[in-house]
Amino acid sequence: MPTATRSAAGSPAPAPRPRVGTTKTSLRLLACTLLLAAAAFVVPQAASASKGQLSLIQDDRELFGELGEDPAAAMAEIKALGVDVVRTNIAYYRIYRESDQERKPDSFDAREPDSAQYDWSAIDRLINLADRNGLRVLATVTGPGPNFTSGSPRKCRRVPCAIRPSARGFGAFVQAVAKRYRGQIDYYSLWNEPNLSRWIRPQGRRSRNVQKEGIIYRKLWQAGYKQIARYDRPRRNRVLFGEVAAIGDPLPLIQTALCLDRDNRPLRGRDRRLAKCGNFKRMNIGGIAVHPYNFGGFGRRGPQTKTGSSTALPIAYMPRLHRLTKQAVRRKRMRSQGRRVFITEYGYQTRPPDPNGVSLRNQAEFINETDRLTYGDRLVKTTAQYELVDVREAREYNSGLRFTRRSGDAERKPAYEAYRLPLVVTKRSSNKVEIYGQVRPGSGRRPVQIQILRRGEWERVKDVRTNGRGFLRTNVRRRGASRQNWRLVTLDPVSGGAIASRTARAGKRLRYYRR
Repeated sequence: MPTATRSAAGSPAPAPRPRVGTTKTSLRLLACTLLLAAAAFVVPQAASASKGQLSLIQDDRELFGELGEDPAAAMAEIKALGVDVVRTNIAYYRIYRESDQERKPDSFDAREPDSAQYDWSAIDRLINLADRNGLRVLATVTGPGPNFTSGSPRKCRRVPCAIRPSARGFGAFVQAVAKRYRGQIDYYSLWNEPNLSRWIRPQGRRSRNVQKEGIIYRKLWQAGYKQIARYDRPRRNRVLFGEVAAIGDPLPLIQTALCLDRDNRPLRGRDRRLAKCGNFKRMNIGGIAVHPYNFGGFGRRGPQTKTGSSTALPIAYMPRLHRLTKQAVRRKRMRSQGRRVFITEYGYQTRPPDPNGVSLRNQAEFINETDRLTYGDRLVKTTAQYELVDVREAREYNSGLRFTRRSGDAERKPAYEAYRLPLVVTKRSSNKVEIYGQVRPGSGRRPVQIQILRRGEWERVKDVRTNGRGFLRTNVRRRGASRQNWRLVTLDPVSGGAIASRTARAGKRLRYYRR
């Protein structure tokens, strides 16, 4: 099972300041050592890991250049961090130029990407930059659309208007997206956070087993999938389902959309009629997309934060989703590929700038622990970091790896280096620890040196190689190992110099909660 890095008291232990070992001279010497090890190929291989798990990041504000940011520089930085996939929202109400219109113009054909009312420039640039940097794209095609696509446009008081979105209208928009970007998008996901009222209304129960938003979402997904299967056919098996937030009854939405009850059994009788499941056909779902934040990114116990809700889906409760999808396959609601989980948003808000956020040190620790938590889960195909750079308002989402760009360059948080070179140390016994890590920058099997802090100096303990995806997991026996401070050192593929992970001490084993 997965593991964590903490002190014996349950909080991060401060590391003594090393006298040597972190200077530029020392790191240059380490770089030479690692280069020799790589050239001689004498380093033993680390334990195998999930070869298919990809690193995903999203920061639409930076990559759209909404407030003067440099999208090209941001994409290059994302590449240098070792990211595999960039996620973006292709939102109907943002692409359509006058989304407050209550009547559709006679000249507008939503199915055609060349319609004059569309502005694709920000998405075009993002996809082109991703391609130039060798990054995959996961596009969440979402509404709400312009007000005239609502089932009750006169009730719309703001943009976007999420009231009774039209499945037919959404399908027309997805057709335009698939026509314009066919072959350029690696994964599609349909509709963002449909279990929250900001994105779909109405929400709530029609009965104990039937959620209103689940009925609406099923129709939206089916309408969008039909267009992707027709106009970007090679991606028809890569259309994700859900994209649910951790709060707001994500599990009941998925169950209703798949015509299952709260116990993951087929809906029957009145519930079946209420959920409009009479003509249900197995859905070609490519995987379930989730945003498993802990209390909006404020979880004080990191990925081990608990919830009192039986219908929520924070990161440590992934078995709830696995049980649901297992039954969905068994009940012929979807094919087995649909059991794959794509974490597409995740992060921790920090203090500073948000007074309610977690400390900067905890953010670095928690994002590493989360990677370790999901590492042993063969169904999880992507890990996620939401935001490269904080937003400008302190009380908005501030889960970035950098502080906001108020003037000049944004200062890096400790999480920046922790993201590039994750490290988690787990206590196996007083004299044995497990070392988990990942080298994100670069590709292929990478040489890594495991070090321990001894008498104020960093001392080499073991040389290992990652697997082809950059992961390593190995056990180290050493007297007093569980009480020591550890770090990893590897080569930066850009500069050729040595880079070091955060310092970590052994913690308890991280586990999923079973219920």
